Amino acid sequence: MKKRLLISTALSCFVFCIAGAQQSSNKALARKILADIRLDTVQAKALKLLSGFSAGTSYSEVWIRDFNTFINGSLKVHPKEEVKTKLLMFFRIQGQGGDIVDGVVDSAKASVGYKYRYSSLLPGWAAHKNTVETDQESSLIQAVKKYIDFTGDQSILNECIGGKTILQRMEAALAYLHKDRWSEKYGLITGATTIDWGDVQSENGWGVAINDKTKWALDIYDNAMFVKAVQDFLAMAPRGYKAQTDWKAVASKVTANVRKYLWDAAAQKYIPHIYLDGSPFSSDFNEKEILYTGGSICAIIAGFNTPAEVLEINRQMLAAAAKEKHATIGITVYPLILKSSIQT
Repeated sequence: MKKRLLISTALSCFVFCIAGAQQSSNKALARKILADIRLDTVQAKALKLLSGFSAGTSYSEVWIRDFNTFINGSLKVHPKEEVKTKLLMFFRIQGQGGDIVDGVVDSAKASVGYKYRYSSLLPGWAAHKNTVETDQESSLIQAVKKYIDFTGDQSILNECIGGKTILQRMEAALAYLHKDRWSEKYGLITGATTIDWGDVQSENGWGVAINDKTKWALDIYDNAMFVKAVQDFLAMAPRGYKAQTDWKAVASKVTANVRKYLWDAAAQKYIPHIYLDGSPFSSDFNEKEILYTGGSICAIIAGFNTPAEVLEINRQMLAAAAKEKHATIGITVYPLILKSSIQT
């Protein structure tokens, strides 16, 4: 667990700082960040921990959202073929409808309370999907893009699994989101209500699985991850590839609707949720006071915000962190204490 927190939060903070600095015209700030040797120290410690591909000592699984976060580090300490093999595992156990699982694990260790799936294309392994989340497909596509950017190995796109190339399978993953996790009313990606980039819902029952109490919603994290995945897919697709959907138009539509429905221009921040079938929280809980840090970082990376807005988002995050004297580096929402407002 310590490894998961260190790598994901440290590298996310690094990406956010660089993105904020680059999108502003403050070259001096950018140089200051790039020259900060503390980032080198954090990276060195993170790389030392990347002895395997699981998300941490508490997990046996290889999780795609975590793998997407630290794949560049993995490529620095592992042979590229080994990293490639791990990426392809997620395509070997891809759902018939195009969906991507959260984690893959040695079948002998598939003993947690998940609903496991198996595939003849991936013998000896089991997988499970946290159905409350809508970032697995986007995470895998982004990870493939990072693999290609780091290695220059575009041959992965033509790898054939079960009669379909990786390029075709990535488009199928996007199509799954556009079909099964789509709000026609808002023109945005949907998901169960979770906290920022978290993967557990507040409703009773197995927290990672959709059930009859699930509250469907729209949020910035899922939509930013989707648009970034579309951008990466289009960047990877070779000339002449005939996509099944005009993904550039879809991404443009989502971007416009994010600005229309999820961006609070007056407060200069993203609202946490738009609920499609009611909120799981009590009526006296003002959710709009919450500052979503993870989703906001992803929104910046997806290009949703102007340079001035990036600076203001950064200012708000620094101010929130300064108020939480006992918060860890893994702060993801502010205020932190929500339990009294959640209905069980």
